Amino acid sequence: MDRISRRIHSKTSWMHGMASAPRARFDLQVTWVIIFYHVLARRILHGSGTRTPVAARVNLQGRERMRVALVYPDYYQSGCIRGQPQGRVHLGSGYLSACLKRSGHDVAYLHLVEPVTREGFLEWLGNQDVGLVAFSTTSLMFPKVKELARWAKEETGLPVVVGGVHPTLDPSGTLQVPHIDFACLGEGEWTLVELAEALEGRGRVEEIGSLWGRWRGREFSNPVRPLVEDLDTLPFPDRSIYDMSKMAPDQRERITVMASRGCPYHCRYCSNHAQRRAYPNGDRYVRFRSVDNVLAELEGLAEQAEGIDHVRFDDDILTLRPRWFEEFVREYPRRVKLPFICNCRADLLDEDKVAKLKEAGCKTICMGIESGNPWLRRHVLGRRMTDEQILRAFRLCRKYGIGTVSLNMMGFPHEDFSMVLDTVKLNARAEPGITQITVFRPFPGTELYRLCIEEGYYAEEEADTIFTRRSTLRLRSLTDEQMELISEFITPLAYLYNQVFSLPSSLSTVLEKALDAFLSGSKVPYSWKRRLGEEMLRRLPWEWFLSTKY
Repeated sequence: MDRISRRIHSKTSWMHGMASAPRARFDLQVTWVIIFYHVLARRILHGSGTRTPVAARVNLQGRERMRVALVYPDYYQSGCIRGQPQGRVHLGSGYLSACLKRSGHDVAYLHLVEPVTREGFLEWLGNQDVGLVAFSTTSLMFPKVKELARWAKEETGLPVVVGGVHPTLDPSGTLQVPHIDFACLGEGEWTLVELAEALEGRGRVEEIGSLWGRWRGREFSNPVRPLVEDLDTLPFPDRSIYDMSKMAPDQRERITVMASRGCPYHCRYCSNHAQRRAYPNGDRYVRFRSVDNVLAELEGLAEQAEGIDHVRFDDDILTLRPRWFEEFVREYPRRVKLPFICNCRADLLDEDKVAKLKEAGCKTICMGIESGNPWLRRHVLGRRMTDEQILRAFRLCRKYGIGTVSLNMMGFPHEDFSMVLDTVKLNARAEPGITQITVFRPFPGTELYRLCIEEGYYAEEEADTIFTRRSTLRLRSLTDEQMELISEFITPLAYLYNQVFSLPSSLSTVLEKALDAFLSGSKVPYSWKRRLGEEMLRRLPWEWFLSTKY
């Protein structure tokens, strides 16, 4: 029984004991009392036609120290595999926590690596004594964030703010959710700090830069604040919030760090170009921490951590700035002495860079192939690199003994299955250590999102769901079965094509066409195609692909 219902029950019980009142008049009085309490309850908890301002429901002012709940749902790509959690270190949460704590606030962090029940989430939230609930989300995870926000709002009435890529690209859509009070656009460290302070009474919520929302019956949408141009002014991420038992095994063996923010390229499927447009100083979108600042963080972490065997740089392109790169490859092996993994762009790698990366301790480079079809890659995805540039980058890595990971996608507008097979074949020629492929999903604010809507690919009924292995688009030339086949068996199929390409050209051409016809043939039973993938998976010499630990 909720609090108001208990009060009604207590009141009516007492009134039933009034023997002197006439029964009819007494029943009428009880009826009016119940109606009065329920009307009052509805106005307090739900408002009368419009949302009641948060300040009317929760008294946040006068708190000596604001405690903020940071919630990061992570299970659309994580969950558990064979009982092992698969969470990833989210540096964004670490930066938010560090800035809040530097400003005198406290943090409760919830990293959700698998689905949670309403009861479980509210039990955790109820034990934290927080004054603000903050979610960080991508578009893929936003459907779950909406549900969590509703639970939090209905149970506690606390203010709810959502930040991350999704509200940055679609703030209006984010605030259409009635249980979300604020949307934080762009980099959120200082916006969240100012919001916590304003809720304590030390500022005006409706004047905070980069914040959109509803407050005291008034809607507001403030301009995005400038980017933090000097990343060295930010504190190091607060790693005390991470529960490493929730992380994937590889996450427990590495230090994840970012030396930079932003990417200068204009890939049409990526949110970077849309985010860059949001800032008043978007021409400074790409920023690097100083080499000394990065290595100082790593030195401290390497000394404290146990069981750490490598560093993972999560930057979009670590080799982007030549002068920074030269200083980094000179100082890193002297000061850190741990192997590292990084992301690079294939058309930016040359022999000199690869040699220096190897000498500095690079063990693996991750590169996006994305599509093996040159026309699709250039005209649909906006990636202006050739097959030869991609193959040369992978060859150089093999020459210097650096492992490779290729990153691929499928399910694009205008893509058919022959183009998907082009992706398999380019991976077969590149011979990466690990091949990964995902199904494309358009993100709000990107050019491909707009194209999908304009050309009728966008399926509104599927947009609010979480899918990672089948498309949410109305594709005209690809089926779910075809994408499922490649999702599960791209590695063994790439190996099979690799073996075909190693044969004499006359025989190779015939076998390639035969394999194409078998995999794409509409009259070939799907079960036969899966059987081929399963057989190749069993016969696959894993040392050919897993040449390095990723």
